[in-house]
Amino acid sequence: MTKKFLPLAAPLLAIAGVAGAAGLYSPGSDYQPYVGANVGLLRYNESGLPTVSPSMIIGRIGLPVSSYFGIEARIGTGLAGDNSGGAAVNVNTIGGAYVKGSWPILPTFSVYGVAGLGTLSLDRNFGDGRTTNTGLSYGVGGDVALRGPLGINFEWTHFPGGSDAGFSYNSDVFSAGVTWRF
Repeated sequence: MTKKFLPLAAPLLAIAGVAGAAGLYSPGSDYQPYVGANVGLLRYNESGLPTVSPSMIIGRIGLPVSSYFGIEARIGTGLAGDNSGGAAVNVNTIGGAYVKGSWPILPTFSVYGVAGLGTLSLDRNFGDGRTTNTGLSYGVGGDVALRGPLGINFEWTHFPGGSDAGFSYNSDVFSAGVTWRF
């Protein structure tokens, strides 16, 4: 594990420790922990520059504690950078720890919202260069249960923005992925 991922591993370990200590998971229960992987595009929007959309991969681990509530941790990195109008952006690391509120609409489909602490580190070829922002992150999405333990999901997530040489920017992630319940 590289040094850039060590600070982001803390939310994963915290969720696993809390879940185990609190006895939230018991094999065979309806609230099974899950792991997943999403691929997505970051929409980086800075005043005065064209929108840039690098790609990324995000690993997820979560634990539902009821039909309506769960906790989830994420960690990821960039797959490919993007360049538009001379402005290039690459995702260095992305991660977060979230609470997840779900609303089951059908036995196989639920919509959800997430809110928590997110962090995003970007490499840019302009302004201040590398930037890392940590703060409130939130999003909405949907989970679809497939046969057995397999599922798919889709999500929009907003990450904390900042200021680059006096110009404000924000970042949103659009992603889709798979989940596997234990």
